[in-house]
Amino acid sequence: MIYNDDEPPRQTVDLISSEGLDGNLETRIIHKQEAPMEESQFKVLLELKGVGSKHGRLGVDLVTVLDISGSMRGSKLAKMKLAMQFLVKKLSPSDRLSVVTFNRKADRLCPLCQINDESRTDIIQKVNEIVSRSSTNTESGLKLALKILGDRVHTERRRVAIMLISDGMEDAESKAVCVSVRDVPVYTFACGSDCDPEVLSRISKNSNGGMFAAVPDFDDLNVAFSTALAGLLHVAIEDLTLTIKPLNSSQLDEVNAGSYPQTKYDTVLKEPVIITFRTLYDRETRRVLLLLTLPKVVEDESAIKILDIVYKYRVGGKDTLESGTKSIHVTRNDLSTEAENEEVLAEERRISVVSNIKEARILADRKNLEEARINLVVAKKLLSEVDAILTAQLDQLFLLMVSPKTYDEQGFVFALALEASHEAQRATTVPGADHFQAGMFNTPHMDLFIEQARSFDMDPVYKIPTEDEDMKIVALVH
Repeated sequence: MIYNDDEPPRQTVDLISSEGLDGNLETRIIHKQEAPMEESQFKVLLELKGVGSKHGRLGVDLVTVLDISGSMRGSKLAKMKLAMQFLVKKLSPSDRLSVVTFNRKADRLCPLCQINDESRTDIIQKVNEIVSRSSTNTESGLKLALKILGDRVHTERRRVAIMLISDGMEDAESKAVCVSVRDVPVYTFACGSDCDPEVLSRISKNSNGGMFAAVPDFDDLNVAFSTALAGLLHVAIEDLTLTIKPLNSSQLDEVNAGSYPQTKYDTVLKEPVIITFRTLYDRETRRVLLLLTLPKVVEDESAIKILDIVYKYRVGGKDTLESGTKSIHVTRNDLSTEAENEEVLAEERRISVVSNIKEARILADRKNLEEARINLVVAKKLLSEVDAILTAQLDQLFLLMVSPKTYDEQGFVFALALEASHEAQRATTVPGADHFQAGMFNTPHMDLFIEQARSFDMDPVYKIPTEDEDMKIVALVH
């Protein structure tokens, strides 16, 4: 079947001015100003921050893929319907939404509809009529969502995304991880304690810009939806790449950029490294920690160029923009006693902790919980009082590795979500995160959407603010 019945979208404004190359990307370069004359290691922290347009955004074509298998009956289904109501009400007239359901087979509740008062009412009514039954063919739901997006007639200057929720193990014949999602970001939500978090995590990892969220308690589903939605509705930067070129015999030993793809580099030939970040949300940051070896020099030298960086990106679906070359200089002398910058040290600690979390998760998967917990204790000793969020995350994971049963039911999905968030430097939902979630990777829009989602959960007649009202609130606070 061909799904070319997508409704024409409302004309979106011409968002992006061509003036000012850095108008939508802010950069910071953090490093010591001096280094010794002998061969020495040198650290550089690069920070790229997306800044969204104040004049609008591109419309989003979103497909939600909802598990309606028999295990979703009762309060689970009711919570999912409530979360869908909030999502529908947060979309604006520039967006389009299609809803797919799946159990043993997939079904399309509605085509890609432009969001307005009439379509909101119609979609919410259709969702409220859903009944859960049968088994879980995740592959069929994902394939149908991709086909709906692939068959669209109206595609110019539109963003796309899929949000997939499931609470169970997929059927034996379902192979969702083998589905090619191409360039579509897929946000997956592993709900309840009987889901298959590994499958859902791999689906999101295979996609371009998607995220994995752990939602063992369905009471947190609306918060999880709102976190993902706040990001994809406020994309500031697209197709971001960063090129790093070592100069004057400097060697680039390590490039720490999480899970983002890097070109292979040869420190002997001193080839440039290219990192592909793809999207940045409004007020979202990517950090890259570089470890270099500076060559020995025989005399004092000031302002030696050790690195050049160039970044390219697009905004609003327009042509690629390229920054001018930004050079990093350092003075070499025998009097250098400058201490390392605290931001550099903090990022080093975060990277080290993430590595420990992954090692602990692998050990726990092999039923070696004692050694896994020792790994977490070692990681915690690296932290200082200013690393409160990381400390809380380690403490929580330590508790969830107390027994094989607790780890299998709660710890595994918690660790997967933590790894996904840190590797992508992007916020997601993790269990029991109220005391440490905000502040690590959340954007202002995410914090706002989460607050609204909680208000809506407590009072379904709560008046959800419009997009214009959200923009004003964020502008006042930030």
